Amino acid sequence: MKEQWRAELKYTVAAAESRMLAARMAAFMERDIHGGKTGYLVRSLYFDNFYNKALREKLDGVGIREKFRIRCYDGNFGFIRLEKKSKRYNAGNKTQCRVTAEETQRVLDGDIGWMAEDERALVRELYLRMQMGIYRPTVIVDYDREALTYAPGNVRVTFDRRIRGCHQPQLFFSENLPSIPAISPDRVVMEVKYDDYLPDIVNRTLLTVKTKEQAFSKYAACRIMC
Repeated sequence: MKEQWRAELKYTVAAAESRMLAARMAAFMERDIHGGKTGYLVRSLYFDNFYNKALREKLDGVGIREKFRIRCYDGNFGFIRLEKKSKRYNAGNKTQCRVTAEETQRVLDGDIGWMAEDERALVRELYLRMQMGIYRPTVIVDYDREALTYAPGNVRVTFDRRIRGCHQPQLFFSENLPSIPAISPDRVVMEVKYDDYLPDIVNRTLLTVKTKEQAFSKYAACRIMC
């Protein structure tokens, strides 16, 4: 199967501006079917090694890098995914597979032997990282997401609010996570992803954004600020 690399643009905007942009885009884009108008909670458990390889590569501006995470939505622990997010400068690719809550807990407990012969290639790949690269669960990142989609160009625009982190990976399944804000409550991270081209109607809307496109990592922010 051919890898699908998507262009990625990021902006950090004021909360008021994010609401204005979302309203403007909603006039011609569709709201994410899973989130509706109120959006949804995203929880991600990130992995890194003893030398903080993933964090250092991001801070050093390494153009080609990747990181592993386990992710769920709206506290639904019946639907959990293991993901590998790869970056190639301004393009991103995501490989993913389903994992169970029990499997996630075993990883949190350090019980990873079962992963070596697992039928899912991504699970085996993470096992090798944990065995040879000493990768371990490092930080939990929570945020509230509002998402819109536009079929031409396969565009997806997300607004991530209240980004917060917790350095206690064992609490991944906690309903009341003791998290700490990673950025000011008045700032929102807007991401724009698309395939081969960005439709003019979307591009014209982005030209009204008051801040310039800039790199931002929710993972790095939570590692540093939380």
